[in-house]
Amino acid sequence: MRPISLYNTLTRSVDPVVPLVPGVISLYTCGPTVYNFAHIGNLKTYLFQDLLKRTFLAGGYQVRHCMNITDVEDKIIRDSQADLSPDAGNPERFAAMKALTDRYTAFFLEDLAALGILPPTYTPKATEHIPDMIRMVQELESKGLAYSRDGSVYYRIAGLPQYGRLARLDRDGMKQGVSVDADDYERDSMQDFVLWKAAKPGEPWWDSPWGHGRPGWHIECSAMGISLLGERIDIHSGGVDLIFPHHENEIAQSEGCLGHPWVNSWVHGEFLLVNGEKMSKSLGNFYTLRDLQAKGYDPRAFRFTIQSNHYRKVLNFSFDGLKAAEQALKRIRLFRKRMEGEGLPGHGEWKASIDPLERVQTAREAFWTALGDDLNTPEALAALFTAITDLNAQDDRVALTRAERDAVLAFLIETDAVFACWPHEEVETDTAVAALIERRKAAKAARDWAEADKVRDRLKEMGIVLEDRKDGTVTWRKA
Repeated sequence: MRPISLYNTLTRSVDPVVPLVPGVISLYTCGPTVYNFAHIGNLKTYLFQDLLKRTFLAGGYQVRHCMNITDVEDKIIRDSQADLSPDAGNPERFAAMKALTDRYTAFFLEDLAALGILPPTYTPKATEHIPDMIRMVQELESKGLAYSRDGSVYYRIAGLPQYGRLARLDRDGMKQGVSVDADDYERDSMQDFVLWKAAKPGEPWWDSPWGHGRPGWHIECSAMGISLLGERIDIHSGGVDLIFPHHENEIAQSEGCLGHPWVNSWVHGEFLLVNGEKMSKSLGNFYTLRDLQAKGYDPRAFRFTIQSNHYRKVLNFSFDGLKAAEQALKRIRLFRKRMEGEGLPGHGEWKASIDPLERVQTAREAFWTALGDDLNTPEALAALFTAITDLNAQDDRVALTRAERDAVLAFLIETDAVFACWPHEEVETDTAVAALIERRKAAKAARDWAEADKVRDRLKEMGIVLEDRKDGTVTWRKA
């Protein structure tokens, strides 16, 4: 297994990941709140987490991954109940909420599949774990860390001296002792947060020891994470926007209940901007994956755009950047196709010739050194692209043997296990395509450039892209 170190938000340092169970990584990632489509800023986080997971898998580890689905929350209730009569019963309210969340859960999972994101080991829905949440709240009450008021239950943050350490809160300089029902609030007010919310008119509810109500947002992840991954886990991940209050409150709930640390490494990904600005519908720069697809972009190009940037750096998304990612991917994919083929004879000895096997091993070591150092994807990709340049130049002059090509392909397969952007492409030689290519060759030989261009355009309509090589040969691929 390859050594991997990550920046731990809790310690503010890059620390080696030492699994609690040798060879097995337990990973919890905060999933979506399913009341609308995920936007590309949300998807940046899920892509970083998939890269994290794939790096461990490719590095020889097993990964037990839990990603929750938040299917009960303030915005979900607001949108799902809007058209119901004030007299609607609880079953009708539950049905409306489920219809909304099932719809957007399906859309979300479609997005993950389009982006090549591996499915989690567990994908629990919050509504499936209400009893676990109630038990946690009761345990916190029994320890004096929670108190009830008017049917709601709040966490008493004064009872946990280490509260605020993840977000580096200044406890002395903040207002304390005020309770809040909202799931999100500002950093300058350290408040007792809600664990269980008393039902309001027009809301779905569950029975509880405190009356009709529903869980607060923060308790959901704690209950699901502990239930499915256990009382100690290796890594908990999310976007930097979740550090406070969500993850800070998760620590308080979980460690208050358990009496010991819950997560070894807290790992957070940075924000996404669009052309230097925060994404907003009012600015016209708000995009979902479906918006990019409607503009003709490959989801894997978006994946590569995200993962080419270090996960702890703000990504400034632009369509020019997306086009550049498409070109970079094209280069890798064409190189893989070249290595899969038999190749053409080289043009003799080359004064700067290299040993392809040694060059691949050098690239592999540089690739994994970079990934092992806090997922340094820019450096890992630099190692790959430099190797492609060197091996292409070598193959132009002294053709690589089949054994050497297979060694290169093994490295490409190894790197694609992490980035999931340059898989093997099944291409069958089509008689019609071959005939058109020969027709174009004849037109060029006759200097009938108009006919040659016409044939190229026809091939393009068929989804075939031609590559004219310097030696006069022509290769082709499906777009």
